[in-house]
Amino acid sequence: MYYCDYLYWKDSAFILSSDIFTKNKIQKGLLDIKIFSCDGTPVDNANIRIFAPDENNGYIINIDALGYFAFQINNVQFYPGYVNKLNISLIPTPSEDHRLKTDQFPPYKNIQIFQSELELPQDEIREITMELGMVTPEGSPSYIYAERFAEEVNNLSNGKIKININTDAKLGTDREMLQNILNEGNIDLIVQTTPPQVDFMPKLSVFDMPMVYTDANDLRKVINNTEFYEKISDVYKNGGYKLLGFSDPLFRQLTTNKEIQNIDDFNGISIRTIQNKNHEEFWRLLGAKLVPLPVSEIYPSLQLGYIDSADNPYENIIALRLYEQQKYLVNTSHLPHLVNLLMSSEHYNSLSTAEKAIIEEAASNTTAYVRERADESLEQSRNSLVDKGMTILELPDETKQEMRARAVPVYERIRELVNDDDLINLYVGNESV
Repeated sequence: MYYCDYLYWKDSAFILSSDIFTKNKIQKGLLDIKIFSCDGTPVDNANIRIFAPDENNGYIINIDALGYFAFQINNVQFYPGYVNKLNISLIPTPSEDHRLKTDQFPPYKNIQIFQSELELPQDEIREITMELGMVTPEGSPSYIYAERFAEEVNNLSNGKIKININTDAKLGTDREMLQNILNEGNIDLIVQTTPPQVDFMPKLSVFDMPMVYTDANDLRKVINNTEFYEKISDVYKNGGYKLLGFSDPLFRQLTTNKEIQNIDDFNGISIRTIQNKNHEEFWRLLGAKLVPLPVSEIYPSLQLGYIDSADNPYENIIALRLYEQQKYLVNTSHLPHLVNLLMSSEHYNSLSTAEKAIIEEAASNTTAYVRERADESLEQSRNSLVDKGMTILELPDETKQEMRARAVPVYERIRELVNDDDLINLYVGNESV
């Protein structure tokens, strides 16, 4: 039995193509879902799982929304060129204590379902070419995410929608692209990390809290939390952007020619880190000297001795060939490296329903694909760097604790910038900061 999981948001188009597993190139049937409470109030969000129990055209849909009885729809049929529209009315639970699990469903007769089939006009999907920009080179986490997204869009649109990937800041710096995408410039989509976005959307500083998470599984739980993701999506929406998804979370590590084990070893090193005041303050508190540089200047600056070290995720260290200039990779895991996919809300809203469906499903499929291979990819990257001559160092727990203690002023600064205790608490969870 195969299945795919999706997050439903009331403010986003939730439209899926029928071939969620085979990805064939025939004209597709679509599924359009809207979820309401029994009093007609839209349900904010829900978890949706779609099963393909066999090779026949009969899908099973499970819907689980917080505060409502879970529900299952059986034998949903798809036909090329048609849309199945499901308006689903859920029954609220008496209390959270009585909420059913996803494998316990109330009787079918208790749920109102209004289903119709509408032919999908051929002109719903236009011939479009979109420009996607990033500052990093081929092989970076951003590029891997963008490349897969472009493939998914091409397949889902039967070649009608094409994504051109522009690497190495060809369409501008991160800040320039964030501005241009809102001003109808020469860019339609961006794949980048969160730190450059903080000046435009201060609440994203929540991701700049150093040493909160050093384990990828703990961070994944936060990013996948429905309530947290919805609040972050609203931050982008209020900034004029449509958040299409996050890739699997990575961590930033330190490369250097100096063996680092103790807190005092950070004192005096000259480091290139991403241009973000929260990141910069963290390194200053550790005693490092900051050298602001664009990504393209990291390698020559190391080669000429202008800087001693840089912080990057594993894949960027490989893509930038930093192993040629740096002896050590220190597993600091001091900050998350979250790659996201954005377009402007205005541009997204200008797309047809079918085009939105393709973009949303491509982003969802890409995120799932990258996350499924994340651990394997990380191990491959680690082995590759060792093979290329780097020595990987693990920091003692005592050193990590001291790094976190010195970061307290950064936590205080970020709490003021975010100014949203609920968002902070959702992010840090049981961690005390």
